[in-house]
Amino acid sequence: KKRQGSRGSASLRTDPEMKPQELNIGLVLPDGMAPGDLPSSPSVKSRPTVMKYQSARYLINGMSPGELLANRIRDEASVQANILKVNSFLNHQVDTHLMSVCGHELARRFRGLEITKVFTGFGSGLMPAQCCAMHLNVPLVFATDNAPLAKPGSEIFSAAIGNSSAGRNFGSMHVSAEFIGPGDRLLVIDDMLSKGGTIVCLAELAAKAGAVIVACGFLIEKEYEGGRLAVSKALYLKRERVQSIVRIASITDGHINIQTDDY
Repeated sequence: KKRQGSRGSASLRTDPEMKPQELNIGLVLPDGMAPGDLPSSPSVKSRPTVMKYQSARYLINGMSPGELLANRIRDEASVQANILKVNSFLNHQVDTHLMSVCGHELARRFRGLEITKVFTGFGSGLMPAQCCAMHLNVPLVFATDNAPLAKPGSEIFSAAIGNSSAGRNFGSMHVSAEFIGPGDRLLVIDDMLSKGGTIVCLAELAAKAGAVIVACGFLIEKEYEGGRLAVSKALYLKRERVQSIVRIASITDGHINIQTDDY
């Protein structure tokens, strides 16, 4: 149920009228586990997960993270040559409060998967990835655009990125075996899912390191660019393990058709 409040006095809170059985809707669970089996405190073998709200999502003035993000896109996003630009709150200037709320939402959805690290590439995906890792209380590892100065004897894994939706080629990404290796269960977080080139690159890096990507989360998915199919082919993940807070179904004559994935 939505609660009214002034934008200037927005605060993080859970809605007391939400029923407990509604709070687990949309959570991605390990195979064979039902929502009722989920422990009240998420269980991670190597590091305990500490979250202020274990299963409820943040509501700000009665709005969910999906509604907040969708409103910002409607109010502030622009379209240039059919390219979505969200520079005022994500890709150039960053609304850190919004990133924290969205990071918490993605952490909430994937909290039952025994994630050991959040994995992302360099760029705008770092902000939501950092917030998600913070709420999961696990390390964040990001692939670099230049080969990192690793400890002597540590292997450096590299993979090509390919082209972006804007037609730019970003070259390669790199990660050191010091920080990702066998036994790691990775949650990939990025700001946008477009053509899927970044995620395919991260998948190749994880495979070379012997780690497993168990889920992917995005703030914005541009459905019309087909990235979900590329991710599915690269990772063989079930549909519920690839989630987006907001989906852009199409951009037509500058109009952005937005749908929210509010679970």
